[in-house]
Amino acid sequence: MLDMEIILEDGSAWSGFGKGGTAQGEVVFTTASSGYPQALSDPSFAGQILVFAFPMVGNYGVDEEALESSRPWVRAIVVDSLEEGRSLGTSLGEWLSLFDIPFMWGVDTRSMIRHIRSKGALMGCIAPSGEGFTVMGEGKGHPVMDVSIATTEVIEGAGPTIVVVDYGLKHGIQRELSARGCRVVKVPHNTSSAEILSWKPDGVLLGNGPGDPSLLKEETEVVRALLGKIPLGGICLGLQVIALASGASTYKLPFGHRGTNHAVIECAGGRAFVTSQNHGYAVLDDSLEGTGLEITHRNLGDGSVEGLKSRDMRVVAVQYHPEGAPGPRDDDRFFEEFLFMCDGGATL
Repeated sequence: MLDMEIILEDGSAWSGFGKGGTAQGEVVFTTASSGYPQALSDPSFAGQILVFAFPMVGNYGVDEEALESSRPWVRAIVVDSLEEGRSLGTSLGEWLSLFDIPFMWGVDTRSMIRHIRSKGALMGCIAPSGEGFTVMGEGKGHPVMDVSIATTEVIEGAGPTIVVVDYGLKHGIQRELSARGCRVVKVPHNTSSAEILSWKPDGVLLGNGPGDPSLLKEETEVVRALLGKIPLGGICLGLQVIALASGASTYKLPFGHRGTNHAVIECAGGRAFVTSQNHGYAVLDDSLEGTGLEITHRNLGDGSVEGLKSRDMRVVAVQYHPEGAPGPRDDDRFFEEFLFMCDGGATL
């Protein structure tokens, strides 16, 4: 155990205890009260230092069968109280240490999160106290390149063939498709439109992933070539790429939506439900004019876009995570709507 410190780019700092070396990244927070193994293994957190709002983390350890990818993708974590529970196998601290990921505890996370909410997400650095360090800017390269698969993978099924573009795909999304009998073809983020169509898919699903969507120029061009040719679905980053390919714009949220308690409302019927979310960017409302995309859902907290569709282009996309993992699955009917569209039906 070491005395540790985390300092943000604006000079604010917090002290605590910890293990591991130095790490740097965008400092963000999650409001999830459980499901920390799934959250930490979500590739959408790649390159970030994650602060937990819930005061006690690590109670039940880590079950590798419940993970959303093969490893934790965060740069470091910061908690108030770290528990070393092992009821599911490995303790949280042991698991993070296997991947040389620093972690801090004994930190006033409430004041840190209030600071992030008021100032916006900031770059930060975590290190043993007294070492001295400088907070640098974000590195070169897009994190999608780090988390996407390198070669195509096929998960056989007797149902429709769905090509899933892996920008950092969670296992939970793949499980939802497989549970519905789909033949899932996972392709790397930089797969061409011609190669995608060569699989003769019934539909294409663009998955979640980390980072700024506006920097994914090649990926956006691929999706632009697919628009109107084949049913397209999108989840989280996938929605943003569809919007960009249609001519819309995205913007950075002040401190993002990360947690399992984000309320969303359907624009048409007024149905409200709770969702799991993990994103730092959103689609700009005004930029959707003339794109052919219609807003279907909005966030009840800040009014941001949470869903898009187009009957003409055969598109349905959501900004939240309908599969939960962790969190609620109040709107897992998204998968039914997407597959209905792939079978020739119209979007609901």
